[in-house]
Amino acid sequence: MVFERLSKPNRDLLPGVGGEVCSEIFTYKLICVVGEGGFGTVFQCKRGRRMFAIKVEKYRKSMLNMEASVMIAAERHSCKHICPLIDYGSKKPDYVFVVMPLLGKDLHKLQHEQITRRFSLSTSIFVAMQTLAAIEELHTCGFISRDIKPSNFAIGRYEDRQHRTIFLLDFGLAKRYLDIEGKHHPSRGEVGWRGTTRYGSLKAHQKLDLGRRDDLESWFYFLVEITSGALPWRCVNERSIVQASKLMARQEGRAQFLHDCPRQYDDLLTIIDSLVFQDKPQYELIQAILNNIREENGIDAFSRFDWEEEDSSSCFNGAESTSVDIFSLIGEPDMFIRRTENSA
Repeated sequence: MVFERLSKPNRDLLPGVGGEVCSEIFTYKLICVVGEGGFGTVFQCKRGRRMFAIKVEKYRKSMLNMEASVMIAAERHSCKHICPLIDYGSKKPDYVFVVMPLLGKDLHKLQHEQITRRFSLSTSIFVAMQTLAAIEELHTCGFISRDIKPSNFAIGRYEDRQHRTIFLLDFGLAKRYLDIEGKHHPSRGEVGWRGTTRYGSLKAHQKLDLGRRDDLESWFYFLVEITSGALPWRCVNERSIVQASKLMARQEGRAQFLHDCPRQYDDLLTIIDSLVFQDKPQYELIQAILNNIREENGIDAFSRFDWEEEDSSSCFNGAESTSVDIFSLIGEPDMFIRRTENSA
């Protein structure tokens, strides 16, 4: 049984700062607000001496049951890049909650903290490798995101020595694409808009059912953004105009779209655009292309991320920042090549 204790009891309100949320086993003290949305709030919370993040949403409008399902599946698959689930529960009919580790800043914030409003090429490639690995993990669990964007990826905390690891989070729009027998669901045709306008796929603009390919297309848009600093449609809110800009980026505007990016980005877009609804993306081939960019530009696997430059002198609990190579996080590059050859 899950219940709530507040300093001023009010059954009609979500819990607030100073209140407590209890699962069947643990009690979480709400310390401060981290973020707020239309359906709920994210708090920093405390359980004993340990600090966590807890997301609380209105029971009737909550997407947290899907989030919990994704994170439970990720735990079963030992995923490295999907935000872990600590606890979850509900207080009917008031709210649902999930408890997660505290993470660091998201990629959108980290990018816009840079003077140039973009990442260096080395950081862009390392971010691409890890975020692609996260998306592959999600797909392996049987889910698609339908809302891949920089703000839905966050780094771990320095205190936890995970500041070089990127985690995928926020699965409110996620959907199972496999049935109970592990077969791909057929397309449902037109289903309405899903996602974020800036990063939505062309199929999303057509309001068609989305698949794994669409997560990859959204991933590519944000890859271009973090590499070049901005997307051509960054200041446009009208979806039809954004859609037209994305189509132009594949035609006469392609060279301009990719002009500040490595030449191999053109190959990535071609690969992603060749996918149809039920196709499994060629994750290994894409990782191999990213590694080729790394090698061609002399980028060392131990290179610092841009956000480490600013905080490299910071120490937590007297511990020095540890250097971890990118392939300890996503696998060795020759693995991608072998897997690609075996799947040919």
